Amino acid sequence: MAGLGSIKMTYALNLDGEIVSVDDVANGLNCDCRCVECLGRLTAKQGEINRWHFSHNQDATEINCQWSGESEIHLKVKEFLEHNKVLTVPMGFTNPTSFTVQFDEIQLEKSLRTIKRIPDVTGYCAGEKIHIEVKVTHEVDQQKKSEYKRANVSVIELDFSHFKPKGDRVTFEDIEAHLLNEGVCAWLTVAPVGDIACRFQEHERAITKELIKESNLQLRNYKHLTNEAAYIADYINAYRPRFERCQLEIKTVTDRLSELRRERYEVKKERDSNIHAAESSFLNTVQQLERDHLIKLDNRNIAILERLREDFVAELNNTYHERIAEIQTLDIQIQNKQVEHLQIQQAIEQYDSKASALLASEERLKAQKLEFQQREQEWNRAARANAVIKRHFIRLEPELRMICRKGGIPWPFKDSLLSELSPDDPDPITDQ
Repeated sequence: MAGLGSIKMTYALNLDGEIVSVDDVANGLNCDCRCVECLGRLTAKQGEINRWHFSHNQDATEINCQWSGESEIHLKVKEFLEHNKVLTVPMGFTNPTSFTVQFDEIQLEKSLRTIKRIPDVTGYCAGEKIHIEVKVTHEVDQQKKSEYKRANVSVIELDFSHFKPKGDRVTFEDIEAHLLNEGVCAWLTVAPVGDIACRFQEHERAITKELIKESNLQLRNYKHLTNEAAYIADYINAYRPRFERCQLEIKTVTDRLSELRRERYEVKKERDSNIHAAESSFLNTVQQLERDHLIKLDNRNIAILERLREDFVAELNNTYHERIAEIQTLDIQIQNKQVEHLQIQQAIEQYDSKASALLASEERLKAQKLEFQQREQEWNRAARANAVIKRHFIRLEPELRMICRKGGIPWPFKDSLLSELSPDDPDPITDQ
């Protein structure tokens, strides 16, 4: 892709002051051509290797020559329009569509006397004038736009600021390919009457009706979602006290289970300690008695000692079995509490699942609310644009009526221009 600095000069002025192409003149200095900017003498280079182009003659004074690739692009775009007489333009300001304009005639740099401005190209389509400005490095300033708007003319700006030809010469193929890009062609002003204005009005009315219908649908959906959100919020609030009571019960049961575990541990520890102490005491006593009275004991004393030992062991076993029964009772209570605790945990998980689903629903409602607000902003912009169009209708109606009266033409509408062109659908905000 070539930049502005590498584009070669292919247009010049002949002796009659007309713009000619390097393809249509003689070679070398015999071309008798001058630079379109500094009027310096040019040489036509029509070799067999490089592409044909003009260059300043070495003997010519080309000091402060302002020629650049921008000048070449301007001239080539003008020639392209004059040759093809076809241009695809956007139709409408809101969600524009494409519309191909077939020009009957193309005039280059024709003065617009009402504002003393000279647009780059003026095209005639079915008797309607469309002025075209070519932007390369400098766009149409605000003052010029205002003058065009006050003059009630249709003006299109072609944006070639990012245009890059494939080679060092600008070709029709490069221009045609660039014009296919989105955003290259834009309306600066649109005349209030004529075929273009009618097409704009029809497009805007159709878009406005679609926006109104879409806004009504979005409004109904928003109301439905709002009611659903209120119902879900009431449902959550209704279950919140029960959820809090369950949490309190869970905390109470958990604390009781912890207390039972501590009691069980203390009872078991005390039981083991008592058993160990009793066994130690019993063994020490038996050993001491056996050492002190082994020789003196007779059969009777031995029988008495055996009975005492059996009684002691029986009493110890009874105490042990009682402790075991108490521990088993405590184990059953703990198991029951654990089952109850598991049921409560399952209920809590169910409540958490419902709460998560409700939170997800709330996020979806927020996203849909944000989307509706964005739609509402788009509708408001369309409504403001429609209000501007209505003001234009009101301002132009007296002039159009005067034109009809002067021309002896009856007023073509049953009522006012505004009521005739206004949409048939009622205002959605009023109906709601």
